[in-house]
Amino acid sequence: EAKDPNALVHKIRANLTDARRTLRIYGTSVVVARLTRESDHLRLHFLNYGAARGTRVGGFRVRILGRYRKAQLHSVGNPTDQIIEFNPEAQATEFTVPELKAYAVVDLFQ
Repeated sequence: EAKDPNALVHKIRANLTDARRTLRIYGTSVVVARLTRESDHLRLHFLNYGAARGTRVGGFRVRILGRYRKAQLHSVGNPTDQIIEFNPEAQATEFTVPELKAYAVVDLFQ
């Protein structure tokens, strides 16, 4: 496995399965996310690493494990943007970020 890193990555993903991933991003290949815990909520940081080349990201879907009742979007360059299609389910919460220029934060409250 050490000789073939791709095989190791495949094995880890197969064992983890999509359903058990804490965070999933759908609809973009240029956004990375970081999850932090604040005193009373979770905070998701989204970074568009294509922004320096002028790549703007249209709507992308996010799935995070856990049930959250509310999400607030704070988007640099798009201060009036709001989360759309917010859907809290029993095991996970899904929502759409409508656009990402460079950086945004989503606060999730239980």
